[in-house]
Amino acid sequence: MSALPAALGRIRPAVEHRLEEILSMCRRRWEGLGPAAPELLETARSVLGGGKRMRAVLGAVGCALLTAPEHRAERLTGADVVHLGAALELYQASALVHDDLMDGADTRRGLPAAHRAFARDHEARGWLGRSRVFGANGAILLGDLLLSLAGEEMSALAGAHISPEADHGATRHARAAFDAMTTEVALGQFLDVRSENLPLPRGQDPAVAARRMHDDALSVVRHKSARYSVRHPLFIGALLAGMDPAGPTAEHLAIFGEEIGIAFQLRDDELGVFGSPRVTGKPAGDDLREGKRTVLLALTWDRCDEDGRELLGSVLANPEATPGQIAEAAALIEDCGARAAHEEIIAAHRSAGDGALERLGNEGVVSTASLEDLAVLADLLTRRNS
Repeated sequence: MSALPAALGRIRPAVEHRLEEILSMCRRRWEGLGPAAPELLETARSVLGGGKRMRAVLGAVGCALLTAPEHRAERLTGADVVHLGAALELYQASALVHDDLMDGADTRRGLPAAHRAFARDHEARGWLGRSRVFGANGAILLGDLLLSLAGEEMSALAGAHISPEADHGATRHARAAFDAMTTEVALGQFLDVRSENLPLPRGQDPAVAARRMHDDALSVVRHKSARYSVRHPLFIGALLAGMDPAGPTAEHLAIFGEEIGIAFQLRDDELGVFGSPRVTGKPAGDDLREGKRTVLLALTWDRCDEDGRELLGSVLANPEATPGQIAEAAALIEDCGARAAHEEIIAAHRSAGDGALERLGNEGVVSTASLEDLAVLADLLTRRNS
């Protein structure tokens, strides 16, 4: 796996500092609420900790896409870049808190998920009511708070220094794209929740059912995670720098972000079954227990026999599935060739992203340094183990 270039390595600490500032300012603003605000904000700090800040990095690379080489290093940690990076990371944290609650996840990055942490504190203090309900309510409100802070940070861009390359409408275009992203993810999340609750297509032609499952899963990938993980951060950053949203640069950048984003999420789905819990920070097989309808599952459904489909049916959306059952399902996915076919699909999306990057370079508008950084980021996002 490629290492993050030194220039991009400076983005993370700058964004980390800004996130700490935001939480501290919020705590001071609401100190009149007594212990409630500090408790919620401490959990926010925990949720925000430990991330790779890849969305912030992608946003910064987008912001520097049109910058002259001699100003690029300064641009990557400019005030507007840091505001955008913080907004993207706050929104990511918001989405994770709500996602973990909906999935009933126990951990996130090796620590208790937010709803579990709230429930644990409720139990430890001997409060009235049910700890599980308190935990769920706390997580909903924490996610809402983080989303609100992300919006405030995007509004702060209006007062931040905007680069000379940006036109007067750049901030407005970037904010509109950010808002569109949050809307799309909410719809994509519902697509995911809905698909998990649909009955398995037993009794139907396996090939036809698998194709429908594959198409539905790819729609969830695209709208729930792929775009907001890669395409949107890059695109919003480039809009902030003054990129014409209807020009060829925007078209090639959007395709690159889309294809690499899909490959990124498909890799995540593979790690959800085969990844090491010590590396991913999540229990192995949780995606199966949660009933995730992934491309990997669709490939398996098509390739295995009726006994295999019965096995999948006994594990999917079954929170009581044992480690032995999960291991048996993972072996089925491997042995029927679904995992190898899934790798080929990841490689195809990666190749399509590389093609878009080549076309972006052929325009002669984007600097060599930016093109090199995009290539490195594509490696980091698609050839990972966590």
